Amino acid sequence: MRRFRRRYESSDIEEELRQARPEPRSEFLVSLAERVRAQQRGARPGLRIALAGALTVALLAALAPVGALGSAGSAVGAMVNAATHVAATHTRPVASHTPAANQYNKKKKCPKGTKKKGTKCVKAKRATKGARVRRHGPHFTG
Repeated sequence: MRRFRRRYESSDIEEELRQARPEPRSEFLVSLAERVRAQQRGARPGLRIALAGALTVALLAALAPVGALGSAGSAVGAMVNAATHVAATHTRPVASHTPAANQYNKKKKCPKGTKKKGTKCVKAKRATKGARVRRHGPHFTG
């Protein structure tokens, strides 16, 4: 199987073609260089900027009576709104059932006015004011 040649290696045909390549006449090179210099002098960037500004002002003046500027303004506002929705950061969801949460599990406290019954907090019954507590059995005599 024939091996691929590297790019920097040239074949004999390439070398022959490079050596036999015709050189341009000196008069042609001089005339081409003068033509390029003349074209560069003619290009004025200030004139182009002024023309672009004048066309922009004319376009805005033509569209103002139709109300296109207000429409363009609302379109820009909608685009900014869409960009903020795309770029907005969101909070990450917090995992509640993790080994760390199990390790540091705190006991649930019942709100004021309730008491724990099993695993739930239920509303505590209020004792009536001045009610006497009845005890069953012998009194503590100390």
